[in-house]
Formats: sequence, structure tokens, C-alpha cells
Amino acid sequence: MRHSIFLLGLLIFLGCANDSQVQDTQKNNPPFDLALSLDQISTSFVTLTATLVLDSGDYVVSPHTSQDFLGVFDMSILDSTDLHFVGELIEFPPPSAFRVPFDDLPVLCYKSSTRISRSVEILSNTDFESYGEIFFVHEPSCFPYVISFSILRKSGIFSVTKLSTVNPKC
Repeated sequence: MRHSIFLLGLLIFLGCANDSQVQDTQKNNPPFDLALSLDQISTSFVTLTATLVLDSGDYVVSPHTSQDFLGVFDMSILDSTDLHFVGELIEFPPPSAFRVPFDDLPVLCYKSSTRISRSVEILSNTDFESYGEIFFVHEPSCFPYVISFSILRKSGIFSVTKLSTVNPKC
């Protein structure tokens, strides 16, 4: 009986350790690439662009889908008095409608390289550094990701820097 309990405990431990290794691999080496760029349109507007590259068979749900999903692609600015988003996301190429395994209706998704852009209005005339996040669920792995970034204006020059990619534990 002791051997059975020990063996069961060992199997549970190894199973949890293996799951932890999968999550660490996902966190350290995500199954996508996301690059950020910033284009200055005028002294008071810039465009933030996220270029998302996915492997074949992978997808991310567009926020423009008509279905109510929790893991759609989202860009946000965190508590900044220096800038804020204006207007809607612009997606190029537009998302494709296809049937995902857990829904009977077509869902708008990004299935390959996609550029997602959004206009940013600059509210400050001084140098600043503001922070933002991009959130989405990578499918079909069903792993959520948060990509943190900063937008900096120094001596009138704007730049964007990707700070981290985190797979939060839900």
C-alpha cells in the first residue's frame, strides 16, 4: 500500500513538473513573434503598430469579431496623462473568418502575419515615458500573453520599446 501511494505521489509530482516545464517554455519562447513600431504623423499624433507573426495553424481572435470572446487582441495605455489611444484598431490584412473548434459560428481571427495599428494622441509637450500592454490568447494552445511596452519622447523624438512578454498564470 505504501508503495502504491508513493508511486501515485511520484506520478503527480512528475506530471506537475512537466506542466511547469511546458509553461516555462511558452513563457521564455512564445509560439509567435510580435514587433512594435511607431510612426510620427504630426507633432500631436503617432501610430503604434504591432506586427504579429503566427505559425501555420495558430490564430488570435480579432476584437472586431461579432462573438463575445475573452481572449481577443487588445492594446491599452496604462494610466498616462501624456498620451492616449484614439480611433479604432486598423488591421492589415483584415482578419479572416473561420470556424474555431469551440464555436459553430465563423470567428474573425488573425491566422498569419498581421499588422495591427492604432493612432495615439500626444497630450504633453514635454519629454515623457508612458507604458502600455498588448493582451491576447494564443490559440489553439489557449495560453494568454501580456506584452508590455513603453512609448518614450526624448528631445522631441518618439520611440517604442517592447519590455516583456509574460504568460500570466490564470
